[in-house]
Amino acid sequence: MARWRRFRRGSGDTLVVSLAPVELELLRGLPDQLQAVLDGPADDPARSRLFPRAYLDPTAETEDEQWQELVHPELLRERAEQLTTITASFGRAEAAGEWQEIALEPDDVQAWLGVLNDLRLVLGARLGVTADPRRVDPEDPQAPAFAVYDWLTGLEADLVDQLLG
Repeated sequence: MARWRRFRRGSGDTLVVSLAPVELELLRGLPDQLQAVLDGPADDPARSRLFPRAYLDPTAETEDEQWQELVHPELLRERAEQLTTITASFGRAEAAGEWQEIALEPDDVQAWLGVLNDLRLVLGARLGVTADPRRVDPEDPQAPAFAVYDWLTGLEADLVDQLLG
């Protein structure tokens, strides 16, 4: 018996993602939140997580500033395009029984990968996520945010697994 997969091959070179309506609704709100981080102050730790220093040497300030001047505008442009692409893909969702399905073209898939990863990085920075195992008390006010982080992690992993075959 074949295991149900959130992502599956569609016609041609598309991937089809199946989401519960509540998942799609959650995803629809996240690009605006990510855009706010991209437009926010440079010293925001979540933004710094998306645009880390190019030089690990703390004395290489001049080199790092030059790198940022050269590369940062293009990185911002690419991320803005990914947000536009993923947002447009939500509009193509079609009901399939209890699921909402979206056929993703190859450009959509790349945008989904980038945005899901960026969302995880931002949320992880806000929550102080580390590689150490964590146990979240359900009464913790941040428990819902940790649940979203874990869900995004699983969604990204499912997409990567599908791409790797």
